[in-house]
Amino acid sequence: MGNNNQLRTKANAEQFIYRLTYTEKINNAELPHTEQQLSDTFCLLFSISGSGLLTLNDQKWRLKNMTLYTIMPGETFMLKTEPYQKHELFLFRFQLYTMQDQNIGEVSTDHARSLLNVWQFIDISSIEQIHSLLSDMTEEWQKPESISFFRSQTLFQQLILQLFTLHKEDICDTAHALFKTKQYIDQHSEEPLSLTSLSQMAGISANHYSELFKKHFDVSVTDYITKKRMARAKQLMAKGNAKLKDIALEIGYQDPYYFSRIFKKKTGITPSTYMKSRQRKIAAYGHSILGQLTPIHIIPYAAPLHPKWTAHDFEHYAEEIPIHLSAHRINEHAETNLQQLKETKPELIIANDHVTAEEKQVLKTICPVHFVPFTQLDWRAQFRQTAMFLNETREAEEWLLSYEELVIQAKKACLIDHQPKTILPLRIFQDQLYLSVNRTMSEVIFHDIGLLPAFQNDGELIEKKISIHSIQQLDPDAIFLLLHKEPKTIAFYQKLKQQEAWQNLKAVTHQAVYPLTSDPWREYTAASHQRVIQDLLSFFP
Repeated sequence: MGNNNQLRTKANAEQFIYRLTYTEKINNAELPHTEQQLSDTFCLLFSISGSGLLTLNDQKWRLKNMTLYTIMPGETFMLKTEPYQKHELFLFRFQLYTMQDQNIGEVSTDHARSLLNVWQFIDISSIEQIHSLLSDMTEEWQKPESISFFRSQTLFQQLILQLFTLHKEDICDTAHALFKTKQYIDQHSEEPLSLTSLSQMAGISANHYSELFKKHFDVSVTDYITKKRMARAKQLMAKGNAKLKDIALEIGYQDPYYFSRIFKKKTGITPSTYMKSRQRKIAAYGHSILGQLTPIHIIPYAAPLHPKWTAHDFEHYAEEIPIHLSAHRINEHAETNLQQLKETKPELIIANDHVTAEEKQVLKTICPVHFVPFTQLDWRAQFRQTAMFLNETREAEEWLLSYEELVIQAKKACLIDHQPKTILPLRIFQDQLYLSVNRTMSEVIFHDIGLLPAFQNDGELIEKKISIHSIQQLDPDAIFLLLHKEPKTIAFYQKLKQQEAWQNLKAVTHQAVYPLTSDPWREYTAASHQRVIQDLLSFFP
């Protein structure tokens, strides 16, 4: 492979090498597509028929018939289709390469972004025999013969050629135009934006643009602009060193009094009250910290957030937390996170003691740090200790009382109103099955609720490979399934579901295979355990 930096040439997208790596036909969105999954390749999602929503990172898009959606490496996506309706979607994963001086190198995501943005939301109805092309490609891919692999690659090249033809003819529907104007708002929310100018960008009348924007994005144009401006205002106010007049000007309001009225209308409090509430600059550092703060009504100034890895917190607190630290795998972006904290100068950091010695040393140079003993204490003790450190013991004890009431409710639903079920916690990663009992499963599901493990267990944590034959012997009443959302695992799970051994399991025949999401089931905090029990109640209504 050649040097990737040297391969950032002026080559047109037509000169890229396109290699298909995975195909899938989706008739109804089910696991894994109903949970945010991280894409490790470029993706093309063709919506042929049906209705529902595509969540791309933190944005929701309404699925439209005969439309193409594009997904970049590093982005997360999730599908939600309407129940009891026929759907037809095709997902294709592929890699991009380029040839330069007889060296083949991968095309960077940034280099390819302009290409895929052009294809985003385009109408594919004019592509010749599009349905049969997509179906044939998927069928050939699934056949074991090597010639079928070659055929699927050839069909994929034909598809790419067709897409370039659409691009060159500048075929672009209204949805694509709306997408481009929404992107423009995201990047220029602080500038004067009018319905007239935005509708002109989309090439339609102002009334029609306003109508379609609301239909596609479930929010009016005005409210979306205001939402972006208020989010930016909160970030600026949380820093505590800017005047209200300057903040108003920076986000696009000439009149600070008008800005104050809008802010109070949208948030329920005045800007000055909000600024006072954020004067205590607390930062959450590391995993399983934010979920120990939100139950005692503390929203930190900085915290790890990501639409997949911390899905719930991202959805509910992203706009309230001005500094988003990376939550993409433990310690992967430690250097960047520490630099952000140095620049923002919090007055107190709550950190997980699982961070490295180097991180601990740097954190201590920024401000006082409270390290939560993650291994030595259970989640209740961690929660109480953190609350005591922040002088919020009363709030913590009140929350714990409400948690115990929820436990009683769950015990009644799972053990009294229903025949007790034996549970097998199963994790699938790549082509391996694991019996997986983490601290949450052990302490909340088996201890607090009292559900019965389908295997011999004395309260210990378990993470070991298990065969389908062993699962047959255990034959649990219910399977709690944690499926890693990456291509190899997904492909393995699709094959597993076709096996007679799997189909004959009691849990499968009784439709008692319950999908678990990483958030909250792999977190270990007060807030996540409350949501774990709420999930459980949805399993056994």
